[in-house]
Amino acid sequence: MEAGAIDFVSMDVKAPLDPFSYRRSAGCAVDLDLILRSVDLLKQGKVEFEFRMTVVPGLHREEDVMLLGRQLRAGPRFVLQNFNPANPLEPALKKTPPYDTRRLKEMEREIQGME
Repeated sequence: MEAGAIDFVSMDVKAPLDPFSYRRSAGCAVDLDLILRSVDLLKQGKVEFEFRMTVVPGLHREEDVMLLGRQLRAGPRFVLQNFNPANPLEPALKKTPPYDTRRLKEMEREIQGME
């Protein structure tokens, strides 16, 4: 970033930024300090960025999505992606229907207004 070799970063954030939620969504232990450092680095504004969250029913409740939005406070730079059950890494999720697209967009608009 300092050398100007990067012009845009899309950072996937899996869950609210607490050890239990993140481990549950990532499927393994994660060093949250590294994630928080990455978030802080991007929010310094040296490169254009967005945070993305793929919302998976059963893993993420609406409250989880809203909590992450409050934690990141990234405004329009926080984008929600709907879960696609067609080819999930976890076979048990294959029969999980995605969130209603309209409701997901409503949540995204609400979160983006939190900046």
